[in-house]
Amino acid sequence: METNNNILDLLNIVSSDTTEDFIKHINELFIKCSIGKYHIWDVIGNICEPCQYINSDIYATFDIFELGFKEDEVFLKDINLDISYFDYTYHIDSAIFLSHNSRVTHIITFDNPLPKDLEEKIKFIAPYFGKRSVELFSKERQMDLYIDYQKKVDFIKRASIIFMCLEIEEVISMSISFFMDVFSADAVCAIYNNEFHGIGVNEEDLLNNITIYDTPLKDYMMNLDETIFIENEVISSKFNIKNTFFIYDKSSDLRFALFNIIVDIVPDKDFSSLVSSIVSIATENALNHEALTKFKIEETEIAHTADILNKFVKRTIQLDNNDKIYGISYPARNAGGDFVNLMQIGNDYIFCVADVCGKGYSAAVLTVVLSVFMSHFKSADELTAKVTNLNQFLISKNFGDRFITSFFGIYHSDTKELEYISCGHDPAAVISKNNKIEYMTSDYMPMGIMLEDYKSKSIKIDDNSIIFIYTDGLTEYASLDDLLCLVNALSDEKSKDIAETLYKELVTDTSLQKDDFTCLIMKI
Repeated sequence: METNNNILDLLNIVSSDTTEDFIKHINELFIKCSIGKYHIWDVIGNICEPCQYINSDIYATFDIFELGFKEDEVFLKDINLDISYFDYTYHIDSAIFLSHNSRVTHIITFDNPLPKDLEEKIKFIAPYFGKRSVELFSKERQMDLYIDYQKKVDFIKRASIIFMCLEIEEVISMSISFFMDVFSADAVCAIYNNEFHGIGVNEEDLLNNITIYDTPLKDYMMNLDETIFIENEVISSKFNIKNTFFIYDKSSDLRFALFNIIVDIVPDKDFSSLVSSIVSIATENALNHEALTKFKIEETEIAHTADILNKFVKRTIQLDNNDKIYGISYPARNAGGDFVNLMQIGNDYIFCVADVCGKGYSAAVLTVVLSVFMSHFKSADELTAKVTNLNQFLISKNFGDRFITSFFGIYHSDTKELEYISCGHDPAAVISKNNKIEYMTSDYMPMGIMLEDYKSKSIKIDDNSIIFIYTDGLTEYASLDDLLCLVNALSDEKSKDIAETLYKELVTDTSLQKDDFTCLIMKI
């Protein structure tokens, strides 16, 4: 039985889907086999560091050859090496080099000899370990590149909130918070009109505790004339500063410094220029707009407001005598910023799924606007004109940092065509009976940001298809691919059952619901 368990453990390792699972399964096997002291090392190029996926007793870095590496050798025993890192010494009796096609991804070193039976099994399966490790590394490297691209796209989308600021002080405050969040910076500061603003550092630090090229950092920033990323040049007697990203806006003479950013979004020349442009546009807008609206609502008034707002937005929506179309909108708070609506005019079904930027009561107010807007539809021929009018109305009201991602659609049951306009919304999907998926992506910015020349698109809907429109509250819990797989698995159920099952499956604890949960299911 123990042998069978070991074989199962080895198979679990080889069949791991991620590098993290791969390493953890190896670690679990060694623990089960009561292996003595061992270390697992990540290998990048020729540099080895303790593996990030398991706890290590001490941090150290070594060259791969210091750990006994030999070309074309997968398993080495009786190495009998002692290597030191400062006052800590590692003893290596044997080692496994997880490699394939001359690429090494991990090394496992053992302080003591392995049990003979386990040694034989590992020696046999080590090449398979190496092949799988390299496969996972290559796959995740490609994914990292894709994620890096997506993060830049997401950065641009999220930066739109800065454009909505109407005062320079608001631009500075929002930018500091935004940069700190997006770049995962340890600290951020800004200087405008010689006034200091910061999180994590103060003005005294810039004058006396931080220097660059032997110049106090504040003096350096005041003479800065470009946006630039610098590593290992900023010196501090108080902080450990590894890198600094300086952002300069010439038009407003606004300067930022971001300390110890996590370089998920590589601040290359083009991207640095983009960041400067964002700040420049935001400050230019803010300097031309100095209106600020403030309002406060007492606790009793808030509860009353929520009750009023909720009367305009239905939590579930279904047409009479039609169980093929069903929508839900379950807010994360008492009042939500998501919206779903459906109506029938003749043989046409007009619907909207939308997500107001932000949460709570201020976002919910704009769902009332959407509710009123939908009530004014009189004909299925009005889609483009109505969406244009709504966008113009939102822009004219200057709602600050509020905008709306939205998907408007009309299903013409006579022609079996879906006409739609998507404004900055997540891709909607049509799942055909043969499991073919057709995505309906956005061609426009979210509503309330800029004037657009809207034109609707149309797609033919095959019989027995499912139209699935949702907000990003669903992708907080699962990827789009997983969502579509779940919808497809429920395709034989009624639309109501599909929508309600999605909510129950994904939001297992409603008290911890992350975002408003809204979707519309249409079975054709």
